[in-house]
Amino acid sequence: MTTPRKLATFQFITFCVCLGLSFLFFSVAKNTVHVQAQDRFNAMVSQGLASMGARADEYGRTLDGVAGFVAASDLVTARDMETYATSVHIADGSYVLDAIGFATLTTSGPGGSNDDFVIRHAAPLDDFDEMVGESFSSNPDLLATALAARDSGRTLSTTPARHGAHWHALLIKPVMRPAVPADDLPEPEDTFVGLAFAMVDVQEIFSDLFPAQNDLIELEVFFSAPDGTVFQPGTESTHADHVPQFKFSRVHEGYGQDMTIQWSSTPAFEAAQPNNAKWVVLALSLTIAALILMIQSVILKRNLTINQTVADKTRELETQHQEKRSILENAMLPIISVRQSGEILHLNDAARQHLIAAGHRKDATGDFVQDLLPEVDIHRADGGVKVVVPPHRGTTEPRTLEVEKNTWLTADAETRITLMLRDITDSERRTLKIAETEQRWSLALSSAHIGVFDIDLENGTSVVSDTWRDIMHHPADPACQNPYYDKMQHVHPEDAAVVKKIELACLNGMTDRAEARFRIRVGQDNWRWIKSDAVVVERAKNGRALRMLGIQIDITESNKLEQMKHDFVATVSHELRTPLTSIKGALGLLEAQTQDDPDAGAVRLVQIATANCDRLVALVNDILDMEKINAGSMTVVPKPEKLGDIVTLAAEQVEPYASEWKVEIDVDTPDPDHHVLTDKNRIMQVLTNLLSNACKFAYPETAVTVTTAPVGDMTKISVTNLGNGISEEFRERIFQPFSQAEASNTRQRGGTGLGLNISRHLVEAMGGEIGFDSVPGEETVFWFTCPSTEDPDVAMVA
Repeated sequence: MTTPRKLATFQFITFCVCLGLSFLFFSVAKNTVHVQAQDRFNAMVSQGLASMGARADEYGRTLDGVAGFVAASDLVTARDMETYATSVHIADGSYVLDAIGFATLTTSGPGGSNDDFVIRHAAPLDDFDEMVGESFSSNPDLLATALAARDSGRTLSTTPARHGAHWHALLIKPVMRPAVPADDLPEPEDTFVGLAFAMVDVQEIFSDLFPAQNDLIELEVFFSAPDGTVFQPGTESTHADHVPQFKFSRVHEGYGQDMTIQWSSTPAFEAAQPNNAKWVVLALSLTIAALILMIQSVILKRNLTINQTVADKTRELETQHQEKRSILENAMLPIISVRQSGEILHLNDAARQHLIAAGHRKDATGDFVQDLLPEVDIHRADGGVKVVVPPHRGTTEPRTLEVEKNTWLTADAETRITLMLRDITDSERRTLKIAETEQRWSLALSSAHIGVFDIDLENGTSVVSDTWRDIMHHPADPACQNPYYDKMQHVHPEDAAVVKKIELACLNGMTDRAEARFRIRVGQDNWRWIKSDAVVVERAKNGRALRMLGIQIDITESNKLEQMKHDFVATVSHELRTPLTSIKGALGLLEAQTQDDPDAGAVRLVQIATANCDRLVALVNDILDMEKINAGSMTVVPKPEKLGDIVTLAAEQVEPYASEWKVEIDVDTPDPDHHVLTDKNRIMQVLTNLLSNACKFAYPETAVTVTTAPVGDMTKISVTNLGNGISEEFRERIFQPFSQAEASNTRQRGGTGLGLNISRHLVEAMGGEIGFDSVPGEETVFWFTCPSTEDPDVAMVA
C-alpha cells in the first residue's frame, strides 16, 4: 500500500511537471498569436502595395492616353485638350489627377544651345489657365526631369513640391510621332513632338488604399529633395507617441523617383489581436494542474475515509433499531403492527391516543385489532381504503378514516401487517364544500353561456355542464354515460375529420391544446357553429391521456358577422382594382409625355403618384390573398420544378428593386438537376417577398445571398442579408398579419405587414416550414423548406 509520504512526493513531482508544461503552453500560445498578427499585418501591407501599383499603372495609362491623343492629332487646340480632360474625368472629384497638359520644346542661348519647354495647353482651363505659356526653366527640377524623360523616352516624375495646402508632382512623358518614310531611310526614327504631363496630388496617391488604412495600419512615405534632405509629403503618422509592434519598410522606385515606404501598426490593430489568449492558456493549464493535485489529494484521503466509513456504518447499525423505534413512537400518524391473525404486536403513541379517544382506556398490546376497530378488514389486499367509524367520545359526527395496509415478512419469514390510520374527516368536509363551489361555478358558466365537458378517457365516460346541454340541445339522459361522445357524432361531415385530427394530436401529446371550430346539428336541419378548446389534464406514466377537460361556445352569430366583414373587404378590394388599373395606365401615359418636359416638378409628381399607385395595388393583392387564406380558397398545385430556375428568376425580378437600395443579389445556384415539389407561382411569391425584404433592410453596398441545401427529404432555401436585424420584442409577432417593426426607419421603407404572413401560409400549404435567425446589427437569415423530388423525366426513365 502506498504510504502518505510517497503519495506526497509523487504529488510534488506531478505539480512540477504540470507547472513546466503550463509555462511551455504559455510560450507557444504567445508565439502563435504574434505570428498570426504578423501575417495579418503583412497581408494588409501587400494589399496596400498592390493598390499603390494599380494606381500608378492607372496614372501611366491616363498619361499614355494624353500622349496618344497629341500624337494622333495634327493640331491640338485648348478646347480639344479641355474636352479630352472632361472625358477622362480630370479634376471632377472622382480622380486623383488634378490637371493634364502638353509642352513643346524651345531653345535659348547662343545658337540655340539651351533646350527648354513651354506649356502650350493645360486642362481644366478654369483652374490652370495661368500655366499656359510658362517655361520649364523656371523650375530646375522640372526642367531636369523633362530633359531626362525626353532623352530616355520614359515617363518620369518630378520631386513632390508643396503648393498651398497640397503636395503635387508632375508625371512627364515624351510624345513621339512616327516620321514620314524616306527612300534612303526604310526605318526612320520617330519625331519628338513634345511632352505630355499630368499633375498628381501626392497625398491622394497614398490615401485610402484599402478600408483598414489609418484605422489598423498607417503609411508614411519619405522622399529625398535635390539637396539630399528627406521630407514627407503629407503622410505623417497620427500616432506620433506610439511605438508600433509591427513595421514594414522598403525603398520603392516609381517613375524615376526613389521613395521610402514605411507601414506601421496602430494601437487599434494591436488591441484587436488576441493577446489575452496566452493568459487564458496559462490559466487553463494551471487549473488543470490544480485539478490533478486535488484528485491526488482525494486518493490520499480515500483510504482514511474508507476506514472511517466502516466505523461509522458499524455504529449506525448498532443504533438502527433504536432509531426506528424512536421514529415509530414519535410519528404523528397512528401506526399499528399486527400479526397475520390480527393480534396487535406494537402501536405508537399516536395510535394509543386514537384508541383512548375512541373509549379504550388500557394498553391494547396483545388484543386483536378486529375487536378495537371492527370496520378495518386486515384480510383485504394491500393498499388504501376509506372507512367510516363511530365518532369520538363526546362528539356526534362520524369519523372518516383512510387506512393504508402493508404486508411484509420478517427475517424468519413470519408475516407482519402494518396499519397506518389517517383521520380525513376534515378533508372530506372540505371536499363537500368544493362540490358546492363547483355548483356555483356551474351557475356562473351558465350565465356566460359557456359549456364545460370533462372526459374520462380511460373509462369512456364524460360529465357535461347544464350550459353545455343547452348549447348542444342535448337533453339529460341518465342512461347515457358519455353525452359528449354521443353529441359529437352529429358534427358536420365536412368538419368531422378535422375535429378528430385535432383531438388526436392533443391526446398524443403533439399539441398542447385541441382548438377547433365546427358545425353541429342541433335540430332536424339546424346547424350551429361551435368553438371548442380542450386540454389533457391527466396522463399515465407512459404518456397516455387519461382525462380531457374543455369548453365549447356557440359562435354562430359571431361567424355571421365575421363573414359579413370578409365579404365587405373582398368586395371593396375587387372594386378598387378597376380604378387603380385605370389610374396606373393614365399615369404611365402621362409619364411618357413628361419625359422630355423640362418641368422637373411635374415629372416628380407623376413618379410619386405612380409609386403610390403601385403600393395600393400591392396592398389590394395582399388583402385578397389574406381573404383567400381565411376563406380556405387559396389553392396550390405542387409539381416537380427545377430549383435553379426558380431562384435565378426570382433574383432577376428583384434586381431593379435591389438597385434602388444599393444592394447586390448573390445567388448560390443549386445543382441543375435538383428538383422540388412545389407550386412555381406560389414559391416565386414567397421568394420574391423574402428577397425584397432583405434588400429593403440591408446595409447599402452589401450583398443579399440566396443559398439552397438539402435537409433530409426537404430542401432548405435561405435568404441572408447584413442589416439592423430583428429586435427581440418584434420576433414573436413577425409572422402575424399587419405586423411591422415600430422603428421609424422601418416605416419609411414602406410595406403592408402582410407579406410574411401570406408567405407562411403558402409555405405550410406546400408542405414546408418557414423561420428566421437574426443577430441584431449583423446577419439575418430567413429560410423556408419545400419537399425535394426527382426529375420527372429521370423518374419516368427509371
